[in-house]
Amino acid sequence: MPSFVMLLVGANAGVIGMAKEHLGLALALNKPVLVVVTKIDMCPPNVLASTLKLLHRILKSPGCKKMPMLIKTQEDMVDASRSFQSQRLCPIFQVSNVTGENLGLLKQFLNLLRPSKLADPGAPAEVQLDETFSVPGTGTVVSGTCVSGTIRTGDSLMLGPDSTGGFTLTNIRGIHRRRMPTGEVRGGQAASFSLKKVKRSQIRKGMVLVHPSLNPKAHWEFDGEIVILHHPTTITTKYQAMVHVGSVRQSAAILHIEGLERLRTGDKARCRFRFVRFPEYLTTGARIVFREGRTKAVGTILRLVPAEEEMARGLTMAKESSRTTALVIAKARATALPAATKVAS
Repeated sequence: MPSFVMLLVGANAGVIGMAKEHLGLALALNKPVLVVVTKIDMCPPNVLASTLKLLHRILKSPGCKKMPMLIKTQEDMVDASRSFQSQRLCPIFQVSNVTGENLGLLKQFLNLLRPSKLADPGAPAEVQLDETFSVPGTGTVVSGTCVSGTIRTGDSLMLGPDSTGGFTLTNIRGIHRRRMPTGEVRGGQAASFSLKKVKRSQIRKGMVLVHPSLNPKAHWEFDGEIVILHHPTTITTKYQAMVHVGSVRQSAAILHIEGLERLRTGDKARCRFRFVRFPEYLTTGARIVFREGRTKAVGTILRLVPAEEEMARGLTMAKESSRTTALVIAKARATALPAATKVAS
């Protein structure tokens, strides 16, 4: 989970719907927000003033309750960095990538920020993977964020979970950080890792590299407490949407809603989720985002469900959906065949 949120707003386009959605998610996750207004070199002064006025009105609204602050000098930047962690202040930078105006202030501001939670370098290593590459002469390369621990070249880590929930042992051949080779990576840093004897086709987004001492296990189901930020109608069991947990991005179905028959906008409940395609490696207490179209929900993982306690044990939602579709098609064909025979006769 990120420590801060940077919201980009085009000076000529204004605050569009996507920016409002991202701002709403940042507020729901209780993350400090800074706004960067770009393309000020090509924007007429009256349009820029209109964009800033709308931005101030949105940030000061009862739903946001932010204190916008235009950063124009280095003193403003230093003052904003000191009060940024309170989540009350929202710095606004006006930059141009063409002329480079105010880019220096933005870079200095980012360098002054500290993560909200410091990783423990002595803890067992864990890396959340979000990209994979195939480099000629090197082989399979993965990139991600080291959540905890320290990883060095030559370390043996568990890679997984695969489609069956299994983990395989692999060695770290090399590490690159900021396009430069390095000998180790610590918690909180992003890096790329060259893996030994691993094919790129075996890796997908959402997999992890973890230390064998963690004895990693993948789970199909988990209990989570969610708050529905917006939904056009109602949510019931068997409803499917995309679940985001760290680097995990996969559709999941709601199997059970505790104490309620359905959920509407603003409701809060404990639900049982089941992934549609693959089991995933999760941790208790991780923040989740549940979305589908205009539906938005956020929450926390409360419990990982063991295999023997699964409500839909052995059921893969994707296969079940395909089986249902095949039965519907077969039934339609069986119904159409006698009708076609009768017309022909």
